[in-house]
Amino acid sequence: MNPVIKNYIKRFALLFFGLMIASYGTSMTIMSNLGISPWDVFSQGVALKLSAATGKEILIGTMTQAVGWVVLILAIALREKIGFGTIVDIVIVGNFMNFYMTNGLIPTPDSFILRFVVLIAGFIIWSFGVYMYLAAELGAGPRDSLMSALAKRNIPVAIAKNAIEAVVFVIGWFFGGTVGIGTVIAVFIMGYLLKFWFAVFKFDLAKSKNDSIIDTVKNIKNALVKN
Repeated sequence: MNPVIKNYIKRFALLFFGLMIASYGTSMTIMSNLGISPWDVFSQGVALKLSAATGKEILIGTMTQAVGWVVLILAIALREKIGFGTIVDIVIVGNFMNFYMTNGLIPTPDSFILRFVVLIAGFIIWSFGVYMYLAAELGAGPRDSLMSALAKRNIPVAIAKNAIEAVVFVIGWFFGGTVGIGTVIAVFIMGYLLKFWFAVFKFDLAKSKNDSIIDTVKNIKNALVKN
């Protein structure tokens, strides 16, 4: 098998399984009912509000997908490079979340201590999945793409990230999204967990080179032609 094709098979596998694992971790944090990350607070809150307004249940995974598409449009409008990973992120993460949470695949203990264990385990599993998906180097998720686009316009990443997450958090909270100790932990622990996995697998995010969709198609096409 052509080494380029073999490399892309490996990277797409990393992307798919990474997002599948990250979705499970996210679902665990939600089902712990102890507070979730700002973006999840937003998706959950809007889903609850729309469900009440329409009389039809809208799952948080479905709303996560909808939010992803909106953020993607903003990133494209800002001329950010979009990869297959960006699209796959939007398409499958919400579906996996809905699948896990509606089929009894997430532990839902009653005691606070066990719920806290589920919460922390969820963050750990989530971060490992994110590492895998980033290691595939097939494009960042829509939210990270938006952060990157703003950074290229001389807006410090920390300021852009914090400002956007503050806005979506407040909206989600106002609409009834779950806010609690998990929300605080999410803000402070996520970066450190990612750094841990990067160190374990010796992955340098600063040196990673994400393919755009055009790059990936071109490279695969050239590899097939050479065969």
